Amino acid sequence: MSTDKLIKRIINGDVSAFDLLYEQTRKSVYYVALSVLRDKRLAEDVMQSTYIKVLQNVSRYRLGTNASAWIVKIARNEALNMRKSLSREITVDAEQNSFLFDTECTDDYGLLIDLARRILPDDEFAALMLAATCGYKRREIASAMDMPVATVTWKYNNAIEKMRRRLAEYKGGE
Repeated sequence: MSTDKLIKRIINGDVSAFDLLYEQTRKSVYYVALSVLRDKRLAEDVMQSTYIKVLQNVSRYRLGTNASAWIVKIARNEALNMRKSLSREITVDAEQNSFLFDTECTDDYGLLIDLARRILPDDEFAALMLAATCGYKRREIASAMDMPVATVTWKYNNAIEKMRRRLAEYKGGE
């Protein structure tokens, strides 16, 4: 079922539609948050606040305008807000706090995702994750990230090339 139809069901009071909406959008929300924050725990916090905002603002959503992109945009804004508020509170030194950046396999793609998270800039990481793991089309990513489709394609291709080079270096070093 499309996310737009699920949003309509939620607006009409069908609480069970939220579970389906969450399942369809959770990966993209997580990866967008992770691309901004670079911390798994903070990305999970953003997921919670994103879905709270979705429920609070579901009546404002204009049906037929790409609900997935709307939700991803909320997630990105929540992550940016969190990063901004955290920048006022603390500074994290990656060398002193390396435990925050260690590899933790969360699923079949965990190691590759961790590598991508470490070597790619935020926008390239988001483009790669949304396209490769969530199956978004370039135009959907462009809408969610507020950039032209050509820019998304360029960032995605750069990300793929960087990952290939890094994996080739790793393979050559064995």
